[in-house]
Amino acid sequence: MFWNRIKQISALDAKVLMDQEDTLVIDVRRPKDYELSHIDGALLGDKRDIHKEIDASKRMSPIICYCYMGVSSKVACRNLTKAGFSRVLNLKGGYAAWNKVFSS
Repeated sequence: MFWNRIKQISALDAKVLMDQEDTLVIDVRRPKDYELSHIDGALLGDKRDIHKEIDASKRMSPIICYCYMGVSSKVACRNLTKAGFSRVLNLKGGYAAWNKVFSS
């Protein structure tokens, strides 16, 4: 099944990747949730159409998608992968996991 092939990344590993490489971070939650809080530098995107919104020159760049718990973002990962983006990662546990690790 396709869902099993989506690569997962932990919050800690995501932060390391973001610090080391030019990484796109895509928040696929509702706009009002994004406005309340999001990962610094994250872009808001629609999980169904995100593959149409990202420039094709980013096909080899790492892209981390997240939602609140890490489930809905798999749809974004699937669409990006099908569109030819090769380094697509799903934030395991979503924003909740990120917030647990990095909240002050």
